[in-house]
Amino acid sequence: MKKRSYLLAALLSVAPFVTVGAAEVIFAGNRDGQFDLYRTDLKTSQIQQLTSTPADETMPAVSPDGQRLVFISNRAGADSIFMMPIAGNASEVADISNGMGAYANPAFSPDGSRIAVRYAPDPQEPFAATRIVLLDPQTRKQEAIIDSTKLKTSENSDAVVVVDRPVWVSENLIAYLIAEYSDPEMGRLTKSTIYLFDLKKQEQTRVAGGESYFNADGSPMGFKAIMPVVVTTESGRTLVFTAIRGGTDREPMKIALSGGEKGVVELGDPDFFGPLLLVGDVWVYGFMDEESNTGLAWRPADMKSPKTVLSFNGRIITPAALP
Repeated sequence: MKKRSYLLAALLSVAPFVTVGAAEVIFAGNRDGQFDLYRTDLKTSQIQQLTSTPADETMPAVSPDGQRLVFISNRAGADSIFMMPIAGNASEVADISNGMGAYANPAFSPDGSRIAVRYAPDPQEPFAATRIVLLDPQTRKQEAIIDSTKLKTSENSDAVVVVDRPVWVSENLIAYLIAEYSDPEMGRLTKSTIYLFDLKKQEQTRVAGGESYFNADGSPMGFKAIMPVVVTTESGRTLVFTAIRGGTDREPMKIALSGGEKGVVELGDPDFFGPLLLVGDVWVYGFMDEESNTGLAWRPADMKSPKTVLSFNGRIITPAALP
């Protein structure tokens, strides 16, 4: 099987501890050569291991009621989607995939009845002919709503187009990426744009990515938009994402879903990598330092205290918030 490529990188180091309220995160951590799932309480920094297999288990997503967890695992050879009770054990893990194929980046619907997830029909080619599908975790039936092979691409005919990272805005509205890669296995991203798809109207609207905005000096800055997450802030439902300028310059951005007001989330951390989550009253995010160490950090939403870094002896990727 081809070497797996994790398009969502995340998140090690030591910093002053910031007191927070109830806030928990589930993440994929690699301590001994493969990824397992872990749960951490940001208030205490205690870590609980949830899975322990020889397989890679990543990309967790939590149901709206906080009772169920879905994730991607290659324990059966292909990148399949599994579900388990968060308070359960290994015997309660179920493969809910719809036959063979490669899955990635699942997300529960607001009522928990459906899962939006990236899917490729050939398990050996996870970036070929990708689709966003809606999967019923009870019946395992799935319906394709967006198909990369039917989308118009840029003038770069050699680009590999991948539809990815679905997140639910409402029961009838999904945000997702149309990403173009020169080499998806190596993560060489050339273009990435966030769209909204209306399930009732079967229409999509471009939201962010590729256009120009102006920096503090007044210079136009184009960017690639990746890692979309929907959060609720004082101003309402907000889409936050990572904006990439050039090859490596990243910063968190937000756009209000009600009025489209866009801006930068001022984390003040040059090591920000993404994604950015709002968990309780803190911003939780992935970072990468100059030595390419990755870790999970958080700052209070009012930015009045410095960041805290989760102490974990290994790599962390794909964090997800518990409701």
